Amino acid sequence: MEKPEKIWNRRFILLFITNLLVLAAFYASIPIIPIYCQEIGITGARVGMVLTAMSVATILFRPVAGYLLDNFNRYRVYLLFLALFCLSFPAFIAFPLFGALIVVRLYMGAVYSVCGSATMTLAGDVLPASSTPRYSARNFPCGIPSTARRCPSC
Repeated sequence: MEKPEKIWNRRFILLFITNLLVLAAFYASIPIIPIYCQEIGITGARVGMVLTAMSVATILFRPVAGYLLDNFNRYRVYLLFLALFCLSFPAFIAFPLFGALIVVRLYMGAVYSVCGSATMTLAGDVLPASSTPRYSARNFPCGIPSTARRCPSC
């Protein structure tokens, strides 16, 4: 009898830790940005625009992220965009103007969308083939495919 491959292998653990750090940096920035904006004189609706810029860019850049991950080495794309994500935080200090902060947040959103997409894609690549069906989206009891299977009129 063959010994089953471990899900928590070295590559998956490194990917997990990296993703944890990216998410921690992202979520830690959310409450800090309004305080920083107020310190440099940006108030009210403009703070909301600075925060919203990243979400808009993340949504709009997802198809580009998919293209990059499908057509280039996924691991190298991931490492490049992780480095680019780290560069976005010093940019807040370097460019303390409203327009510049919008551009920095748009940049963060574009980079974050590739990091998030690459994480999930690489996780699928590093998980053992024998365990992948157990953890695929088709086995979760929610989502569009699951709903379509239960809906007799679909």
